[in-house]
Amino acid sequence: MQKTKKNMQIKEMVLLAVLTAIIIFMTLTGLAYIPINPVLKLTLLTIPVAVGAVLLGIKGGIFLGAVFGLTSFFTCFSIDALGVILLSINPVTTFITCVVPRILCGLIPALLYKWIKPKQVAVPVACVATALINTLLFLSFLWIFFANDFLTNTELVQLMGGTTINSFTALFMAFAGLNAVLEAVSSLVIGSAVCAAGLKVWNRND
Repeated sequence: MQKTKKNMQIKEMVLLAVLTAIIIFMTLTGLAYIPINPVLKLTLLTIPVAVGAVLLGIKGGIFLGAVFGLTSFFTCFSIDALGVILLSINPVTTFITCVVPRILCGLIPALLYKWIKPKQVAVPVACVATALINTLLFLSFLWIFFANDFLTNTELVQLMGGTTINSFTALFMAFAGLNAVLEAVSSLVIGSAVCAAGLKVWNRND
């Protein structure tokens, strides 16, 4: 019994390390984000977070969400044009915007997977939830902390292509909807497939 438990702990640590490495690697190589416009980007990092939330549970989901958030904040120092501007406006709220939504996008799907039965339904729900929570919360925090800056900060206005106050909200909501749909689809298709394969291996080795 103790040997089985120890083997499970080792497997969990290895998987956590692999998923963490994937998030960091994708961020450093630029594979993590696909630009939609100068402001919004489709991220693939919700996929390893979703996989971790399903296979590793609450602690794994929170940890990987935090790694996702920290790598996102890291891009604000040079890689991401929007992040660089936000960091110059307010480093604290930029950190909160980058990190807090990503921790929640690891925590909530792990809880959903734990609570929902059957697990065949729980897996795709958790994967889609990871993407939707990331997009909706990140954009909500962006709106709460920086909405006024998008209308008054010269650099942000230029980044948005000189968007006027009348069209800003419409553009923001349109891009938010597009971002949410694309991330949800990619997380559903890829994340669910990886989770299903991972669960089979997990059960077969237990």
